[in-house]
Amino acid sequence: MLASLPRRLHYRHAFRLRPGQRLITVASTWREDSLFGLDPLFTSRLLSELPYDRYRVALILHPNIWASHSSFQIRAWLAEALRAGLILLRPEEGWRAAIIAADWVLSDHGSIGVYAAALGRPVLLDKTGQDMIDPRSALGRLLTIAPSLDLFAALAPQLRHAEELRDRCREIAATWISSAPGRSLPLIRDEVYRMMDAIPPDTEPMLAAVDSPEVADISPASFWAHVEPTDDPSELSVSRLPASIARSDPAGVLIVSDQELDHRLAGTADIIRIGQDELPCDEATWSAAAFEYRPGVVLTLVHDERTARLRTRDGSLIQVTLDQSGSLEDAELVFVVLAERLFCGLDDIAALSPLTLHTGPDRSIKATFEVHVHESFA
Repeated sequence: MLASLPRRLHYRHAFRLRPGQRLITVASTWREDSLFGLDPLFTSRLLSELPYDRYRVALILHPNIWASHSSFQIRAWLAEALRAGLILLRPEEGWRAAIIAADWVLSDHGSIGVYAAALGRPVLLDKTGQDMIDPRSALGRLLTIAPSLDLFAALAPQLRHAEELRDRCREIAATWISSAPGRSLPLIRDEVYRMMDAIPPDTEPMLAAVDSPEVADISPASFWAHVEPTDDPSELSVSRLPASIARSDPAGVLIVSDQELDHRLAGTADIIRIGQDELPCDEATWSAAAFEYRPGVVLTLVHDERTARLRTRDGSLIQVTLDQSGSLEDAELVFVVLAERLFCGLDDIAALSPLTLHTGPDRSIKATFEVHVHESFA
């Protein structure tokens, strides 16, 4: 894992982290007192609490969980979280890259917590199973001083506390995890050859970095989008939460992809969107069908990385063209925000250009665009 640290940016790219997104890696050992055993819905609550454009969540489950319950059962338990964008690591590999790529690691009394701390990752540890660990071991010492993970408290203050104790946890973990840091591979090889009564090779053994994991590109199909003005009229703050995780008090506008298979969400959408290259027919016919079968839909949105066409139920067509094309994800977010503003009663969205969207304290998207309005449905 130390040899893999220089490849951290490659791992973050493999996890499809966008600029400004932070990765929270959750890791669970097995048995009833593990993090997953105590609260299998923990990742769902994280995803319902953390804005999608600022955070992604990855989950590492101990191989014994997979072996005991099967991939089918685990994915069934996590179906809601997976639809909300959870990155579920396969049991064979990917966990090491997920630790290295992480901005925080949330774990329990399994070994991943001490690896993460030794690598300098801020950690929060559930200590329910602490009595099972030798207090003299690296993990035992870490559990004594690491910040505790409260599964039912707000996460943001806990993440800040983990960052405050990062250096202290790293010192303890790195000191006790190995008596020969950086030399374990040749020492183990030499011992194996000694046991075989053989002479080890003269050359150093190869120390390979971890491969980049294969991660499915599954983004949430539906979001609750909440847009707020700032002191500057040309700047807006946007927060999106995955809509697949049911909540009692949803806030914002429900924007649903045409790929959404959950009839509960598709049937209550305020705005329905589709990528230009995903259209099954021409845009006007698709919009007409959306209005016919989705009685709650007020706007349809068809877009690519440069242009968007928004149709209203009364027949108006609004075409938005960005002055510069960027990433498809950034363009989608700009068009979604403009659709949300229209939905909320802003008639002249052209007045918002040039626009700055803030998705978090360290991430903004700037967009300049033109708007053309056509009154007749075509």
